[in-house]
Formats: sequence, C-alpha cells, structure tokens
Amino acid sequence: MKRTILGALGMVALMLAVMILPLGGCAPEAAAPPEEEAPPGKVWNWYPSTWLPAGTEWDRLCYISDYITRASGGRIMCEPSAPGAICPVDEQLDMVGTGATDAMMPYPDYYSGKIPLCVLAANALYLLDTTWEMYQYIERQHDGRVMKLIKEEYGKYGDIHVVGPTYLPVYVIAASNVPLYGIDDIPGTKFRCGDVPIANALGALGAPVVWAPGTEIYTMLATGVVDAMTYGHPGDYIAMGFHEVSKYWIKSPIMGPILSDYFVVNGTVWKELGPDLQAVVEAAVAAGNAYAEYASYIDIQQGWIAAEDYGIEIVEWPEEDVLEWKKTVASFLPEYAKDEASTEAVELLKEFIIEWKPALAELIGLK
Repeated sequence: MKRTILGALGMVALMLAVMILPLGGCAPEAAAPPEEEAPPGKVWNWYPSTWLPAGTEWDRLCYISDYITRASGGRIMCEPSAPGAICPVDEQLDMVGTGATDAMMPYPDYYSGKIPLCVLAANALYLLDTTWEMYQYIERQHDGRVMKLIKEEYGKYGDIHVVGPTYLPVYVIAASNVPLYGIDDIPGTKFRCGDVPIANALGALGAPVVWAPGTEIYTMLATGVVDAMTYGHPGDYIAMGFHEVSKYWIKSPIMGPILSDYFVVNGTVWKELGPDLQAVVEAAVAAGNAYAEYASYIDIQQGWIAAEDYGIEIVEWPEEDVLEWKKTVASFLPEYAKDEASTEAVELLKEFIIEWKPALAELIGLK
C-alpha cells in the first residue's frame, strides 16, 4: 500500500511539474535578445480580475496576486479586484489592450464573438475531459501551435501580452428549479448560460438561452427570470449560494474541464518590467495552476456533499441521453471555423480527438 500511495503522489507531482515547466521558462522556444531591466524604483499597481467572485478560481487569482507582490519585492503591487469592480467582465481584455489597466485574467469565451479562436481557447468545446488533455491540445500538440495562435490573435486585438493559460478542473453542471431528468426535458426551459458550446447545444435542443454576469444569477433564479443555469462546478455553486435558489443539480452530463482564463498584461507594461519581473509573473501563473489543480478537485467533491446536505436533488441522465448531448455539442464543430486561426484550431482539435479519444471520434463521426 505504501508503494501504491507514493506512486500515485509521484504521478500527480509529475503532471503538475509538466504543466508548470513551460510557464516557468525552463523550456524556451529560442534564445531571445537581451531585454532592458525595469526602471529603478518604479512600482506598478495591478488590479486583476476574473469572472468568478468566489471559489477556487477566485482563490487562485488571490494566490497569483500575492505571489507576484511578494516575489517582486513589492515592485508589482498586485491586488485582485472583484468581477465588475473595475469594468464589466466582458470588457477586461479591452481594458488591458488599450492600457486602461495593466493586467487582467479574462475568460476567453466572453470574446468569441470578436475573436473566434477564443471559444476553442476557453474549453475546446467541452469535448476534452481533463486538464491534461487541455494542456496537451493547447501547449504541446504540434509544438504548442494553438498557444501560438492565441498569442497572435490577442496581439491583433490590442496591445496585449499573454503570460499564460490558467487551467482549472471546472466541471460545469446545470442547476434548475424545474426537473431536468433527461434530454427531452430541455425544450422550453429558460437557461442562463455563458459558454458558447453549451448555449449552442441548449438552443439546438429547444431551450431559450440568455446571458448575464455571474453576480446576477442568484437573483435570476430566485425571481424566476430563468428556470436553469450553467456556470461552474458544485463548489462554486455552494460558495455563491445557488443551493438556496435551485432544487435540482445535474451531475451527468458534466461539461468540462475548462481552460479557465489567460493571464494577460498590457504589452507596453510587459516590456517595461524587464526579464526578472517578467519571470516572477510567469512563475506566479504557473504556481497558480498547480494550486488550482488540487484545490478544485477538493472543492468539487465538497460541493457535492454539501448539495446533498442542503437537500438538492442530484440528477444523472441516462447514458443514451448523455451520448446524445455530446453529439449535439459536437455537431456545431464546423461552425467554430470562422477565420484562419479558428479553422486551424478546429482541425487540430479533430486531430487530437482522433488520436487520443477514439471512442468520442467515432461517436461524433470523425472516424
């Protein structure tokens, strides 16, 4: 038993190390010319925000911010701001790109209407099942081709430097006040949903779908503006009080995980930092990934336990309905190829699924 436990812990450590190394600068793509050091005595004040005001995602942002502040010796004073405090969550990328604020951690899918690649950068259409698969697709396949595309597209959108992705085992569930025991119960159910692949599938199945910031979901459920919603995992739902205003939580199908956000810094500010402070920010994001990897799984399990304690009815769909849901989500795959970058990313995703997930590839007609 001792050898088994040590072996399991070793595998977890190895997975985390593999995910951390590229962001930590241990495997540079090529030698870069020397950069100028940061101006002596200058202090930067950052107020990054994300999309979740509670749970592991928020805790991870606090962790990254504290790391940056301490490791920079106070040269970068990084204090997280609540979603919406500085700007609406769907304007965070614009704020960084225009230099209105120095750093943010925006969720890519909120920008998929402006940058088509973002929907694939956010969650790979929820066709991948683990953060390992997301990491492989984004940063390893074809020498990290998808990551290069993301940096190029963000750079076209504004003066933006992408520090790195923040992976999160968010297994998105649906919460509702009407029973949704299978796919036949979806038509006519009013949903709040912020993820394009999920919203598209719900719409195809006959559900009216609206979007509103996460801070408005509680009231929308409580007042009957919507019957159901998708947002995050059970731990998030408990943290935000959704158990108080919903009766049913669907455990299967689960949509996830997500590549939660990309930590971005204004491009001009990034150059000012110099290589030493840049390395601090990169290391902070990498360490935040390691933190979120184990914290999320704990939070998810505790969320399910708490939901049962609060009397939430946990629903699991029949297997045939789960498969039909996946086929519905995947049926939109061609529609995400809207420009050159997103078209290439779609083809890379198909290639990844065929190689690593043959059963799914057969289900959705890729082989």
